[in-house]
Amino acid sequence: MTDVKEEICRLTLEAGFCEARILSGTERFEPPASVNAGRRINSPTLLVTALPYGNDSVETPSAQAGWAVIAPFARKNYYREAIRRLQKLSQVFRSRFGGTKADYRVFCNSPLNEKLLALTCGLGMVGRNSLIITPSAGSLVVIAALTLPFPLDGDSALVGDPCRACTLCVAACPTHAVRGDGTIDRLRCIQWYASGNEDAVPSYVADKWGQTLYGCVFCQDVCPHNRRPITGAETELSLLPASIDPQKLLAMTDEEIRAFFKGSAMGLSWLKPHHIRSSTLRVLDNFTRGGVRKGDPLSPS
Repeated sequence: MTDVKEEICRLTLEAGFCEARILSGTERFEPPASVNAGRRINSPTLLVTALPYGNDSVETPSAQAGWAVIAPFARKNYYREAIRRLQKLSQVFRSRFGGTKADYRVFCNSPLNEKLLALTCGLGMVGRNSLIITPSAGSLVVIAALTLPFPLDGDSALVGDPCRACTLCVAACPTHAVRGDGTIDRLRCIQWYASGNEDAVPSYVADKWGQTLYGCVFCQDVCPHNRRPITGAETELSLLPASIDPQKLLAMTDEEIRAFFKGSAMGLSWLKPHHIRSSTLRVLDNFTRGGVRKGDPLSPS
C-alpha cells in the first residue's frame, strides 16, 4: 500500500494543505465517553493534515484606538475550509481506492485530541507556547483529519526541540500564561476567557485584556517559526473584519450578534452573545483606563 499512501499524501498537498501525515492504530485516540457523542473513529487509519492560514493576508486594523480586534486565524473560517477540502478529497479517494461515503469522516475542531494526533504522526512538534509547530507553516495552521477505511503504514513522530533556547513567547505573554514547558496556564490565558470559558475573569487577566475581542496571538506573533513569509490557504468563507467598533457591538441585540458572526469562526455553538459582549466591555474598560498594551495593533510603540 506504499503507492496508495504516497498518492493520498500527494493529492492532499495538491489540495492546498501544507502537511499530510498518516496515523495508524487509531483506537488509541478515541475521545472519552463523556464527550464521544457518536464521534468514534471506527477506522484503521487517519489522514492528518494542516491547512495554513499564514501571515500574508493580514488586514491592518482600523487606526481608531479602542476598537475590538479579531485575530487573523478567526477572520476567515479556515476550519470550515479544511472540512470542505477534505470532503472533496474523500470523493476522489472513494473513486480511486474504494469504500463508502460513511467510511470517510472528517474531524476538525472536534472532541478528538487533534494535537496528540498531530504529534504522534509527525505533523509537527509542540512549542513552548503549547501549540503545534509544523515544518512548513509554523503554528499558523488548522489541524484536520480524515478517516481512511484501509490500513496504511503510519508516519513517525518528529524528534527534536523546535524552540531550543528561544523563550520569546514566554516573555511576550502579557498575563504570564505561557509556562515555557509546552503547557499553558489556562486560568491566565486571555483566549481561554475570550472563548467563553469561565464566567469570572480575574483582575490580573482583565487588566491586560487590551483590544482582544477574540484570539490572543502574542505568543504566535513573536515566534521565529511564524516570522518568515507563510502563504495562507485561499478561502472566502465567513469573512470578518480585523477590528470592530465596540459601541456597534454593544448596540446589537443577541439575535443581531448571532447573525453577524453566523458561519464564522466566532459563530461557535459555545460562544454566546454575552461572551462576545463581555469581551467588548473589557476592551472598552482597558482603553478607558489607558490599558492598551504595548505591542497591541493600535497601541503606541
